[in-house]
Order: sequence, then structure tokens, then C-alpha cells
Amino acid sequence: MSYQTLEVDLENGTVLPRGTESLPAKARALLTIVESVQPPSGNPTRTIGDAMRELNVKGRGEHTDLSTNKAHLDDLGR
Repeated sequence: MSYQTLEVDLENGTVLPRGTESLPAKARALLTIVESVQPPSGNPTRTIGDAMRELNVKGRGEHTDLSTNKAHLDDLGR
């Protein structure tokens, strides 16, 4: 028994080979469906501090949110 992995597209229930590979005329196969992942909705650039303020979270100021200090990464990689 031999195995071959091919990347395919599914269109209206039909399996279509992707790229230069061709499908065998007759074969048994296992199919794994990989669906596209949609990015989460909302504003992905808001900081944890912004999110906490929106939730009216009250803290004692013991912890800081580095994402509110945009200069903290200025020297990264130097």
C-alpha cells in the first residue's frame, strides 16, 4: 500500500487537484477538511488597558500595561 498527499480544492462537492498534481483515476482516500480561519471581529489594536476601561475595571495601579507605552520597544533588536 502506498500513500500520497495532495492539496485539493472542494467545489460543489467535487474534488479538484491544486497545482500540478493529478488525481488517480481510481483510489480510496481519507479527506481532512481545513477551513479558512476568519480573524476575530472587533478592534484588534486596542490595548488591555483600553479593554479594562471599557469594562469599568478598577485597579490599584500595581500593574502596568506595556502596550500603552509605545516607546518601550523602541530599542528592541539594537
